[in-house]
Amino acid sequence: MKLVRSIAFSLSVAGVSVFAVACGGTVESPQTSASAATKAPIGTNTHGVVRLVGDALGEVPLRADQRAEIEKLAAEAEARHAPMSDARKELMTTLADQIEAGAIDRTALQPKIDKVTTDFEKIRADDRAALTKLHGLLDAEQRSAFVDALEKQLKAKHGERAEHVKGGFGKLKQLADDLKLTDDQRSQIRDVMREARKEGHDAKDGANAEGWKHRARGERGASHSEWKRGGPRHGDGPHAGKRSLEAFRADTFDLDKVAPPHDAKATARFGVDRLSGFAEKVLPILTPEQRKIAADKVRAMAASGDATLLGR
Repeated sequence: MKLVRSIAFSLSVAGVSVFAVACGGTVESPQTSASAATKAPIGTNTHGVVRLVGDALGEVPLRADQRAEIEKLAAEAEARHAPMSDARKELMTTLADQIEAGAIDRTALQPKIDKVTTDFEKIRADDRAALTKLHGLLDAEQRSAFVDALEKQLKAKHGERAEHVKGGFGKLKQLADDLKLTDDQRSQIRDVMREARKEGHDAKDGANAEGWKHRARGERGASHSEWKRGGPRHGDGPHAGKRSLEAFRADTFDLDKVAPPHDAKATARFGVDRLSGFAEKVLPILTPEQRKIAADKVRAMAASGDATLLGR
């Protein structure tokens, strides 16, 4: 069933692509001495995107003085991201309670959604400054090695996500089996999903037409491709991320030119509206016992910190 996947999407919109929007600025004087440069893991006790960047830096030969500065940056980033993780868990727990009750209360959810997006916008500036400092700490060869390692990791993550999507039908069937849906319930939920897809296509067509109006006025509206990917985004999505990585290799770079920060609140609103509209139609189909099972699954996701599945 699409419910839990859609829930996860709405909770992750404020926290995806931190690296893709975080780098910016100009390079400091590079430290080029290659003496005593070694490879070793960075930020082994970190999580999420901080761990991803740390693992990539583990493939870069670093001097002891560089390593000490970078470990400090990783620790600060981990501490910076922790409140947003807690806010996401609180949002998921509240949402689980509403699922169990059988009604989505957008008014009650909004302050918690605002907290997640506010936390994200707050850490984004500091992340940008930290990546700028990292850029200045590395010489050209080290920056290139870092980007190569990070691209390799991102490619592997993409493969994992593809496998996740490939196996999605089996997981959805398992969820339907866990909820013990009747044939009539399955049929009703399929109808809701078909209607949601149709509404999505209509929204994309409308966005495409609106985009032509914006272009005629010399403005940039939400493009057809943005709606196809699931909502308003920053820059050009994966293309902007690729340009960001390539910009990091250079001696000077300005990420604002290649991937301007997106409007996190607008993206969150899109995700919550999509989730709420779907949930409001599905929850009445479920029995109280089934809603309790679905709510407990969301609570388990919150407890494990799993708020990153996009469900697209």
